[in-house]
Amino acid sequence: MTAQIPPATPHTTGSIAAAIGAQLIGPADLPISTLETLDRAGPTTMTFIRSAAYARDWGSSSAAAALISQGLAIPGHDPARRALLVVPDADLALIKVLGMFEPKPTATPGRHAGAIIDPSAQIAATAQIGAGCVVEAGVTIGEGTVLMTDVTVGADSRIGPACRLHPGVVLYPRTVIGAGGVLHANAVIGADGFGYRPREDGRGLIKIPHIGNVEIGQGVEIGACSCIDRGKFGATVIGDGTKIDNHCQIGHNCRIGRSVIICGMCGMGGSTTIGDGVIIAGHVGVADNLTVGAGARIAAKSAVMQDVPAGESWFGYPAQPAASQMRAVVALRSLPAFMRSVRKALNLREG
Repeated sequence: MTAQIPPATPHTTGSIAAAIGAQLIGPADLPISTLETLDRAGPTTMTFIRSAAYARDWGSSSAAAALISQGLAIPGHDPARRALLVVPDADLALIKVLGMFEPKPTATPGRHAGAIIDPSAQIAATAQIGAGCVVEAGVTIGEGTVLMTDVTVGADSRIGPACRLHPGVVLYPRTVIGAGGVLHANAVIGADGFGYRPREDGRGLIKIPHIGNVEIGQGVEIGACSCIDRGKFGATVIGDGTKIDNHCQIGHNCRIGRSVIICGMCGMGGSTTIGDGVIIAGHVGVADNLTVGAGARIAAKSAVMQDVPAGESWFGYPAQPAASQMRAVVALRSLPAFMRSVRKALNLREG
């Protein structure tokens, strides 16, 4: 039942070049054990160089090989001793190379003796249910899905094939997870939405019931300790391919589009709509009932207090279009010099 990581596959400069379609300048038989930055690379390490500033450091690096973009000159390269792998875009090629070195854990299908599984749950034969997991009534779990230790799956939830739920994940009842989903440790999906109203007598709060659920599309990744609240009625929806970082809060009845990126420590107020392809940088807050249009970009630490049109870049506190915010920043920085000139003019007039 324990997930196992097979030994790393040995790689050489030649095998990596062949795998990514790179032009190899140097020996093909250099062993490569890992990837590292230029300043930390060792004699069996591959690094990558994306700009001329880094290229200048190649001569002093101990790396055996480097992944570089076409058209970049690398001073001091000795092709008899070290290798360069030339590709159209080093950043994109690096993703493929990282995938070659990423440990590939394998799951042994079955149910750990320490798991608690309701007899009515439908679990695919190739799924793995780890120690301490709780699977409640009416749950469906697809082929090849892995529940690691201490995962709780609430009643009538549906988890698609090839998903991986890391330790401590909690799915409240009726949660839907699409194929290929990844939920990192202690993510909580489907908790109560945050809704209260003052009591009529003014001496307390009344909790608003939330009877909806959460529906997460295919290929979605949810970071550690992030929370997605269920709808008041209807569903909170996360679109296919969206990636949500650690420590994020998605309020009740939000509708997050496809291929959205939400970086760490962001908060989306209830009933917010985020369009397809939006990028939201870290520590952004979006007030409730707003719409961020498709393809928009929100800079880090911004406070979004009004709708953002599609395709626009906004930043600030409160957030505004980038062009107008930059003008305001420039004006603010010039304010001390302006005030000095005003004081000087006033002194001359009084004199």
